[in-house]
Amino acid sequence: MFAQEIGIDLGSANTVVVAKRKGIIAREPSVVAINRNTQAVVAVGAEAHRMIGRTPDTIMSAHPVRGGVISDMEQSTALLRHVMRKIAGSRWLRPRVIMTMQTSASELERHALAEAAIQAGAGEVLMVEETVAAGLGAGLPVDRPVGSLLVDIGSGTTNIAVISLGGVVVSASAPVAGDQLDEVVARYIKREFSLLIGSPTAERVKVEVGAALPGRTASTMIVGRHMTTGNPCQVQVGAAGVYEAMAESLTQIDLAVQSVLERTPPELMADISRSGIVLTGGGSMMTGMAERMSQVTGLAVRLAESPQESVAIGTAVVLEHPNRINLYRVKPARRGKK
Repeated sequence: MFAQEIGIDLGSANTVVVAKRKGIIAREPSVVAINRNTQAVVAVGAEAHRMIGRTPDTIMSAHPVRGGVISDMEQSTALLRHVMRKIAGSRWLRPRVIMTMQTSASELERHALAEAAIQAGAGEVLMVEETVAAGLGAGLPVDRPVGSLLVDIGSGTTNIAVISLGGVVVSASAPVAGDQLDEVVARYIKREFSLLIGSPTAERVKVEVGAALPGRTASTMIVGRHMTTGNPCQVQVGAAGVYEAMAESLTQIDLAVQSVLERTPPELMADISRSGIVLTGGGSMMTGMAERMSQVTGLAVRLAESPQESVAIGTAVVLEHPNRINLYRVKPARRGKK
């Protein structure tokens, strides 16, 4: 017997849980704090996220999901158990769970994801491709015989897919998204200013002055540790330098989108030429991203109404109408503990 039906978007940056007829009911950073000496989990989710950059050497912050797939089974299970316990009505009634997965995920990666959910307390696990869920959340007619092109720029990867009849027809992914752009910004500031900054500061710079096209004139003040003196140092970072630092990474996204268009069947390409491209994911909100994508493809481009929540919203739609979408039933190798 199932306690309830929920959907889980286990993302590189955040884990979002939705419930049937309730929408989003939980959201936690996908972070786990680990004791280096004992490997024990110290904190999970928001509590672990607050520890980033503020812990002693014995505690490390870990991200159990990288590039859209599980990188550490134990940590992923701890994260899923944490969010499921927050919403569980009874520990004896395991929920039926629909989880999002990368289109490019291997059979082994799919089984690892399902196994983590079972270990965390799920009774049954079904999977939906992440881009399909994002398309549903963005309001695209993904279950109809019409081609829709979606570009989902998340934290770990950028996923591009042509969707029709509830499934992915053509897809590609690029290992370039929010996290890598943060790293690029941090390396630029280290090289240009001899200043060391953490990932939260790099992300702030990207958000405040980053742009997908040249010409932005914004700037922001940041504080870091000078590499020579070791003292706190304040510098002003401008948009022009940040754009130049990100340009190569942004080009990788361009090429991935073009590769999908080149492989799209003519009939679906005709649909896309009329409907254009829809952008989802937090990275799609960067200044100038829609304009850049339009310049690269020659197509109309629009940003989804709730780009950061499109996948979660779409998962909620799947819970309401599971027969409209191609779902994957994965049977884990073993039954987890309650």
